[in-house]
Amino acid sequence: MRVLFVTSEHPGLLFGGLGTFTREYVRELRKYCDVKCVYFHLSDERIPLPDETVDYVFEPEQIFDAFTPEARILESAASLRKQLEPLLQAFRPDVIHCNDRQTYMPFRFEKNVFYSSHLIFTDLIATSYLDDLYFQEVKVERCAIENSAVVAAYSEFSAKCVEKNAGNLKSAVVLPLGLRTEKFHRNFRNDGKIRVCYFGRFENVQKGVNDFIYAVNQLGPQFKKRNSVEYFLYGRGQIDVGMDLSLFNKPEFLEGNELIEAYADADIVVMPSRYEPFGLSGLEAMASGALLLVTTGLGMDEYAEPGRNCIGLPGNAHEMTGVLRNAILDLPKLGLLRENAVLTARKWTWKRCVKSHLYFYRLILQERIPFINIAYEKNVRKILSAYKKANDVEKIHAAEEERIAFTCIYGAMSDFERRKKNLVLTGNFIPEDDVFPENFKFVSVLEESDDGIVVRPECFSFADESFDSVIVCGAWESVLNPCSFLMELERVAKDSVQILYKTGKPREWQTFQMESERDWIDINQSGWRFDMNSGYGVEKLKHTVPFDSVVYRKKSELKEVLNEVIA
Repeated sequence: MRVLFVTSEHPGLLFGGLGTFTREYVRELRKYCDVKCVYFHLSDERIPLPDETVDYVFEPEQIFDAFTPEARILESAASLRKQLEPLLQAFRPDVIHCNDRQTYMPFRFEKNVFYSSHLIFTDLIATSYLDDLYFQEVKVERCAIENSAVVAAYSEFSAKCVEKNAGNLKSAVVLPLGLRTEKFHRNFRNDGKIRVCYFGRFENVQKGVNDFIYAVNQLGPQFKKRNSVEYFLYGRGQIDVGMDLSLFNKPEFLEGNELIEAYADADIVVMPSRYEPFGLSGLEAMASGALLLVTTGLGMDEYAEPGRNCIGLPGNAHEMTGVLRNAILDLPKLGLLRENAVLTARKWTWKRCVKSHLYFYRLILQERIPFINIAYEKNVRKILSAYKKANDVEKIHAAEEERIAFTCIYGAMSDFERRKKNLVLTGNFIPEDDVFPENFKFVSVLEESDDGIVVRPECFSFADESFDSVIVCGAWESVLNPCSFLMELERVAKDSVQILYKTGKPREWQTFQMESERDWIDINQSGWRFDMNSGYGVEKLKHTVPFDSVVYRKKSELKEVLNEVIA
């Protein structure tokens, strides 16, 4: 697969998370694909040269004086497209991955664009703060969201912002980011000091740095002295004039090993953001074993769970003071939160991040785009969220029902049928590797895979007729679009599809149940035929778990079965 990755933040000119994403993501992606990385130089800084990450550097040419922001954006896009054309003709990418809104416009009319949305926060900022150019960039973002093949966000919070910006006409898939957890460690100091740190841009509208400074000043010098506390500000930018920094060490901008060591020395990291699409610095703090104090209800909710691996911060500076005070005083008692934080951070690898993106790259390559948008519409995330929040005992019970049901089916299969290539779609049941033969592939439609995604039944990455048979056991109940699901089942199955559907009371994450045979007739719009209450192990099934069964067969196969009965 050939992937053109385009970014507007060069890893060698690190300003924020986009540069880090580019460097680490491209490095990992090259293990799986043929990748060309392109950087658009759109700033007044020195033009960097290609390096180990970036293969090409392009700078838009200004042909005429553009008097409006719209004209400047269009002129820039036209210039970059002209420069890109030889590369596009020679490389012929299967997927064009635009890593932010500033990279999208030269590819406006391409059908294979994968768009990463990293930053939309207009709802949170007073209009007086923004200039005309920014509002034009918001329009560019909306254009990218509405016209790209796939739009990726990196938190549920960010996905909702994406969909709102697009007038709820387009959904985003939520994919994991990555972290080089092996770089981060803990320095066990014996100096008796408690280090409380802030990492991020010195900016208040989004990052809330002034709220942290206010909370520290409210605690006062006596509290600092009495509890041997040190306060640090690590980042880039200009702190607002008038903010009292007398209780802080001198603000610094760190990168590389110095930044890693600062995280390692931190006992408490405060992340008071007012808006954050994901908040990578919070995850870095967790990986370092620091106690994270973080604003809830934002992108950090993807990894931060107050009471389990962090402490939640309130939305105003006054209340933040009390939370910070208690965290400092109770720090020796909060070791379990810090241990859980390290364990949480370890799963956020760049390998997992890249593989989740590759899943959708393949779907773009297969031209499965309409099905992607059906399978990953925003209502699906409500189902997945309900499942994630459901009682663990209930989820275990559901998985056990699915296990028993499939075991009944498997026990009724002949040796010949067991040797066929079978796809088994479950709700949340995933058997141990050695329980069933290797030709049985199990896919959960509720549990996140090792690749960091949840495979939805309305859209598979499998090729046509990849399996002899498909068995649905627990997946039917979380379907939002049953017709699309049946189309996918019929596409990937050569011979038959057996669907087990729940007859008992639905669980809180289950949205779809068949009520009568008429329902099956209504949704059966294909050239297949179905048999009610048939299939492997049906009789035994009815006496064990609350499932019933229907079998779909191709017309030709059904005719052969009937001829055998007549004979």
